[in-house]
Amino acid sequence: MRRTLVGSLVGLLLMTSSAFAADDNTTTAVTPAIAAAATSLVRPDLAANITVAPRVAPRRPLMLPSLYAGSAFLQGYDAYSTLSALKNGGTEANPLMKGITKSPVAFIGLKAGVTMMSIMAAERMWKDNNRLGAVLTMVASNGFMAAVAAHNAAVLQRVK
Repeated sequence: MRRTLVGSLVGLLLMTSSAFAADDNTTTAVTPAIAAAATSLVRPDLAANITVAPRVAPRRPLMLPSLYAGSAFLQGYDAYSTLSALKNGGTEANPLMKGITKSPVAFIGLKAGVTMMSIMAAERMWKDNNRLGAVLTMVASNGFMAAVAAHNAAVLQRVK
């Protein structure tokens, strides 16, 4: 059980690293081509005044990746605490989750998917210049999951 949970969390964190790596917009290969084209199309006396600045993507605040990691942790803890409580005689309170909690693999997969969807939504907002929306989405998601985790921790204490 713990190996599956740890493996899921590690896999989730590895998948999100590619989203960060894809954000670096490197235009160094394009810049010389643009400068050469501008030199050939514009009069030589004006070409000396053309400068092409590379586009620099705004850097993420440290808070956003921290919220991503917090989301993965909280979803992982929710999966662990839910499955542990169910194993010790607890019952699932959410009627939408009662069916899926019967299969731990499906439940952990669902939790990983929900985590990825919230991170992907925040990333899309960030790339679409809705920076505040990206941060608020993750804060709301983590706040909700923190409340669920606190409830699960209380239930887990009672059933053990």
